[in-house]
Amino acid sequence: MLRPMPNRYATVFAAAAVAQLLDLATFVPAVARVGIGAESNPLARTLYLSVGPLGPAALKAAAIAMMLLVLVRVVKRFPAYTVPSAALVAGIGLFGAASNLLFGLIR
Repeated sequence: MLRPMPNRYATVFAAAAVAQLLDLATFVPAVARVGIGAESNPLARTLYLSVGPLGPAALKAAAIAMMLLVLVRVVKRFPAYTVPSAALVAGIGLFGAASNLLFGLIR
């Protein structure tokens, strides 16, 4: 039986998604400016070289969807861990965006 997810977590989910999307939005301009050699993720680098910018973007979109699905599972099974888990997801996204800004767009 499916249980509805409490609405109080909507803001937490939105913050995690926005942080991850910010990482994605800063990735393409950063790589266009400094080149794919600056990317530390070998999978993203390989996808970029073989498919172009759409490859890493699709990978990131799939990763965001997976993270949000895991957060839904955390809400339903371990509600006390929802905010720390979402904070981790948001932190990872913000770290990626900051890295893209610092090493790709500001320099």
